[in-house]
Amino acid sequence: MTALLRTLRIGLHLLFAFLLVLGLVLFLLAEPAAATGTPVLPLTVGLALVYVLGTVWEHSVGTPPRGVVWWWLAAVTLLWHALVAVSITFVWLLFPLVLLFLHLLPRTLGVVAAVAAWAIAAFVPAQLHPGEWTPASAVGPFIGTVLAVAIYWTYLALHREAAHHRRVADDLRATQEELAASEHQAGRLEERERLSREIHDTVAQGLSSIVLVSRAVRGSLERGDVDAALHQVRTIEDQAADSLAEARRFVRDLATPGEPVPVALRHIVERTRARQEALGEPLDLTLQLAGDTDRELPEPVSRVVIRAAGELLANVVKHAAAGRAVVTYGVWDSEVTLDVLDDGRGFPGTRGYGLRGLAARVASVGGELVIESDGGTAATVRIPLTSAKEPS
Repeated sequence: MTALLRTLRIGLHLLFAFLLVLGLVLFLLAEPAAATGTPVLPLTVGLALVYVLGTVWEHSVGTPPRGVVWWWLAAVTLLWHALVAVSITFVWLLFPLVLLFLHLLPRTLGVVAAVAAWAIAAFVPAQLHPGEWTPASAVGPFIGTVLAVAIYWTYLALHREAAHHRRVADDLRATQEELAASEHQAGRLEERERLSREIHDTVAQGLSSIVLVSRAVRGSLERGDVDAALHQVRTIEDQAADSLAEARRFVRDLATPGEPVPVALRHIVERTRARQEALGEPLDLTLQLAGDTDRELPEPVSRVVIRAAGELLANVVKHAAAGRAVVTYGVWDSEVTLDVLDDGRGFPGTRGYGLRGLAARVASVGGELVIESDGGTAATVRIPLTSAKEPS
């Protein structure tokens, strides 16, 4: 749109130059002998210089003072009037002049100036050149004036539309930048939350187990029970190795363990059982499989199931004071289930950070976490197998 408006302005200047040269040529062809006896040539050159200087200055300044513009327009009009007084061939410069009046003057004043210019073009030649004047000499400039007015209003409408589109584009660009910044910030917060949950579910749980068992080692050594201490140290070594493996997987973009879900669950159960034995707080912990557990699950789902088992068992040994717990992993036609039941003292009802993070992780794959407590605790994770969304 801006290029079109620029083309129209250039076309106006070229039209003015063409009509000025055409008027001079027609005058010279009609009266070649009078060329040296009239001021036509100086007036033509003067009008061309004034017009070009004003146009160049406006282009370089951008928005010249209104007073200077009006003086320039008055000089152009007077020179054109003088040319019309000499020869009727310069009448058609009225067309670009009307466009200038409408563009450079206030609306009402521009219309008055356009009408006055038409009167000059229509009736001054009738007084000074009656032999060359006909009614068409008045009608033709009138049509040209009306056409110039119509073109100017079209130009103005295009200019306003271009300004509107430019404002809309600027607003859209600003909105896109704000949206991009907001999405970037949301992505950073989501990534922080995801990393926080991963660290809590892997490294933090492993280190917590090592700390607990190491305290048990100190107690065994203080009692002089070397065999128990050695057993506990081996438990610490196994837990440290598992934690190191988890940390390495975490560094490798938190990929899902390569082992199948039942195998990973069995390892979690064995580590938990061994840790509780090393702490002197044995837990009768078993793993049960139901349904088609050999079925390969989508990577996001298998990751959530394994993390859920680790978090739920960690809550059992930390808070339940249970003597027995059962983990049941089931794969059915339309969903995957994970149940963790214990005979402990029950669930207090307030979810800590780990359970809140687990609920968010399960929800990210379209599943739900349900916890019931009545003479023990039953935690159930249900994930539909139609979900393929990557957990956050």
